Amino acid sequence: MKNVTALRRKYLSGGAYPIAIKTISGDTSPQHEGDLTDIRHSHDFAELVIITEGYGIHWIDGEDYPVTAGDIFVIQGKTAHYFKERHKLCLFNVMFEPKRLGRNLQKLQEIAGYNALFLLEPAYRRRHKFKSRLHITRHALTHAETIVKRMDEEFQLQQPGYDTMLLSFFMELLVFLSREYSMMEIPQAKSLYRIGNIIGELERHYKRNWQLDDIARFACMSKSNLLTVFKEATGQSPIEYLIRIRLQKAAGMLVSTPLTIGEIAPECGFADSNYLTRQFRKVYKIAPREFRKKSLVNIK
Repeated sequence: MKNVTALRRKYLSGGAYPIAIKTISGDTSPQHEGDLTDIRHSHDFAELVIITEGYGIHWIDGEDYPVTAGDIFVIQGKTAHYFKERHKLCLFNVMFEPKRLGRNLQKLQEIAGYNALFLLEPAYRRRHKFKSRLHITRHALTHAETIVKRMDEEFQLQQPGYDTMLLSFFMELLVFLSREYSMMEIPQAKSLYRIGNIIGELERHYKRNWQLDDIARFACMSKSNLLTVFKEATGQSPIEYLIRIRLQKAAGMLVSTPLTIGEIAPECGFADSNYLTRQFRKVYKIAPREFRKKSLVNIK
């Protein structure tokens, strides 16, 4: 089956925040312009799928996964997927672009459940055979539906300030679902929550002079096990991940404050400006001062 690519410029909101809502109800297609529910496709944005009624088979990157009402999962960009089967299936697709929402989403990475649901579960999906997905009760699903319907109303009417309202409801939804993930009792979900908790601790206390021993003690894991599990989940060691967090903070301060590099370095957990500059060049391929200049020009 040929793969179709869905582009964000066609699907996402034209407002300040790239978020959009699409609903699917029943087994017939298409139900809206650009409906790819039954067509193998990928996209250059992310998608939060909330199954509200019925059941079906969702094909993701070569694997078939049964889904039913109460299942909630994230499809990251460039992930091929489609529904092979639908049986009275109703769902919401909440589409968003993580990169452009970066600063709004960054604070959520202090929440273990957010990290587990949005960052880790997609990476562990095949290994866990989809058992680490979020599944919520009918009561919780009703609450999530209420939030999404309010989002959809704002998206459809597009009255003045709708994009800000859309972002507000979206953030409320993400926090609610992150908290629901924390209550999951399935072993696979608990293991992801545990890693998500480590990430959250690093996000909250990025200035701390963390050593690998400290992180292992916090995680109640041996250093070797921590390194293996964390790298499998994120592609980086805990210390490498921490440096990325600090660099994100530094990049934000370069754009939003007049502080010098020397002043920013300790605020972001770096020993001195030279070390910050070396690490910044490695990741951003540009010096901090040049990054600031280019960013300020783009803002103007």
